[in-house]
Amino acid sequence: MQGESNTDVNFYIKKLDNHAVRLAHYLYSRKAFDECSLMNLWVTDFLYNHRGEDVFQKDIEAEFFITRATASKMLTLMERKQLIRRTSVEQDGRCKKIELEPRGVQLHELCLSIREEVEHRFTAALTEQETAQFKALCRKMLQSLE
Repeated sequence: MQGESNTDVNFYIKKLDNHAVRLAHYLYSRKAFDECSLMNLWVTDFLYNHRGEDVFQKDIEAEFFITRATASKMLTLMERKQLIRRTSVEQDGRCKKIELEPRGVQLHELCLSIREEVEHRFTAALTEQETAQFKALCRKMLQSLE
């Protein structure tokens, strides 16, 4: 394509993000948890992968790069949907750890299948080495931004 060498990395990242979100919405819209947002999906996946650890709202904020207000509102809604529960910890009653409810575990299982399909479609044209290199470059770029 003409002019491709002049295109910013940011442009490609945005296009990839648009494709990923569109694909995830397409795959997710066919599922039983349609009242939950894609963000709920990713948060349940994060909590599942950190089960056995104390996870707090600040951890969700940092992982997903969202504000305290956004995280608070989202977690309140997730609690109402019976995806999570927040419980006080002994050391500090103000801190509430976040744990998955059984319905949240089910949502995680759905997230896993969606994530696998998106990953498959994104990496189908890449070798294992190219995929590893792409991930390494993304981690490097993220580290420089944080």
